[in-house]
Amino acid sequence: VAEKENLNSGWVNGLGAISNIEIGYYNIKKKVYEKQKFDNHYELISLIGNISLVDNKPFIHTHISFSDKKYRVFGGHLFDAKVTAAAEFCIFTSDYHLHRKLNCNIGLALWNI
Repeated sequence: VAEKENLNSGWVNGLGAISNIEIGYYNIKKKVYEKQKFDNHYELISLIGNISLVDNKPFIHTHISFSDKKYRVFGGHLFDAKVTAAAEFCIFTSDYHLHRKLNCNIGLALWNI
């Protein structure tokens, strides 16, 4: 959607039902994401993120929290998930061009304001 609509910056919110989730936790010492997959069906409690630009292309950065059938909650940086029953997302756009630039000390492309 961000590429199709030429979105330069904005905020993303969502909730719903998801499966086949891959999340990560950024290990700042190793400068890598430690990833974990969740293959069952889950409630997407909250998805929050932003749209910015990396090399003048839309970049989506999202975090999620989700729960299993025992009401345990998990969360982290979202890499992938599939909608299973329904999902509702809102994108609040901005005309501002929010760019990211690689911060070599941290190992991530961060907002360059």
